[in-house]
Amino acid sequence: MKRHVPNGLLTVLERWLSSCCLCVKWYDVWSDFFTLSYAVSQGSVLSPFLFALYLDDIVKMLSCKKVSILCYMPMTFY
Repeated sequence: MKRHVPNGLLTVLERWLSSCCLCVKWYDVWSDFFTLSYAVSQGSVLSPFLFALYLDDIVKMLSCKKVSILCYMPMTFY
């Protein structure tokens, strides 16, 4: 809401994301459908944008508090 997104759009996104049913395809086998409770689905066009908004807010919050962050990403290749 701090980004001035219209309430109607926020409501549509909330209802859409909270009522999604997903399944997983592994080679030619499909899983049963399940609901995703606390995330956005991988592969969704909207996922990178929503994740970027989430991270942006965290970075702004931490930079205001002058907190130092050390990030480590292991370089594992399969």
